[in-house]
Amino acid sequence: MKNFRESENVFLKGNWYPVEETSSNNLNIVGEIPMELNGLFLRNGPNPKEPIDHKNYHPFFGDGMIHGLKIQDGKAHWYKNRYVESSFGFGPNTHVLKHAGKIYALVEGGVSPVILDNDLNFTDQIPFPKNDNKRFTAHPKFDSSKNELHAISYDFSEYLSDVNQVHYRVVDGSGEITTDLPIVLNSKPMIHDCAITNNYVLIFDLPVTFNTSRRNKDENASDYPVVWDDNYSSKLGLLNRNTNEIKWIEVPNCFLFHVVNSYEDSSGKVILDFCRYDKLFDFNNPLPFGKKPFLTRWEIDTIKETCVEKLLDDRPMEFARIHPDLEGKEYRFSYILNDGALNNLFKYDFLKDRNEVHHLGEHKKGAEPVFIPKIDQTSEDSGYVVGFVYDQEVDKSEFIIIDAENFSEEPLARIQLPSRVPFGFHGSWINLD
Repeated sequence: MKNFRESENVFLKGNWYPVEETSSNNLNIVGEIPMELNGLFLRNGPNPKEPIDHKNYHPFFGDGMIHGLKIQDGKAHWYKNRYVESSFGFGPNTHVLKHAGKIYALVEGGVSPVILDNDLNFTDQIPFPKNDNKRFTAHPKFDSSKNELHAISYDFSEYLSDVNQVHYRVVDGSGEITTDLPIVLNSKPMIHDCAITNNYVLIFDLPVTFNTSRRNKDENASDYPVVWDDNYSSKLGLLNRNTNEIKWIEVPNCFLFHVVNSYEDSSGKVILDFCRYDKLFDFNNPLPFGKKPFLTRWEIDTIKETCVEKLLDDRPMEFARIHPDLEGKEYRFSYILNDGALNNLFKYDFLKDRNEVHHLGEHKKGAEPVFIPKIDQTSEDSGYVVGFVYDQEVDKSEFIIIDAENFSEEPLARIQLPSRVPFGFHGSWINLD
């Protein structure tokens, strides 16, 4: 029988290949889990079901699977993974987070979130019950001062109908949508992420746009429906959170999947830190490969309507996370995955322009690092950095817990998992109530 982990599709090789649903209790621990960590670590990602179209498979359309770990009282009680079940159709495969007492599995493109419980059971609860349209995004931004989620979402069904617009949506502290503002655009951009500051929501109108021309021109071409447009005029929209007015500013041509953070400095400039791709989704290269992302800062003068770009680090990096309460606020630290060999995690200090490295090992591959603040936090980086790590030598994964203030040192604990966790996307730490 063919070993499908040797597929010609790069997203079906090795640890990208899907796994079966499984569960295991009372996991082995190397080191000690801090007693204050009582919660769930949940991570979402694509896990396509058989039969798989190896030629055209793209992970953005792989069936969603949640990988979960329960930690309590210094013990790792269970690990389990479950396919995302949705009564709305496609099971979201990109992110998972908790808001307003509910855990949501999320994806972009107009698909409804799905609600699950603390045991990874998918429920019949309806997200945003007072709103008929459930479209959302994989990357809402949390305003901790108002207990709100802010999102820019696009809808493939609207794009297919030649409706060039996205939606600004706000979910309040009770889990209801309080703002649903259509924003008319000149094209159909793929907007994977957004950003917030105290006064603005940032809208990224960049050169990767919805386009079905690959399949139209070549019946053997990829089905992936976005293409880089060399002639595109990139713009950043500053949506005023108080008036809903939008100011559009020209920005350098590039693409971003993920924002690190954004805020307004003392002079009123908008500061945006992100992982910048010079170019992505060329017509003949539909997979997001060939270009590496680099940590970059934009300084946006809202009066002069100018954008100054600065490269912060010349090592490739992606999947950045920060203190969960500092989205849209001035901050100092971010925790980022090395996007080269995947065997380093970075702790970037924006105040001192310094990058500290946690080396995972030559045969280990990391994933998105998530920061968990300590209960009695004394500084911004007083907490833990956690995430899944794949060990190529044993073909299994582990979960590591790093002391964020002693970032380059060995993990405080390594929880050994019974199987591997395929490479995926985003996750969250969820404290037990």
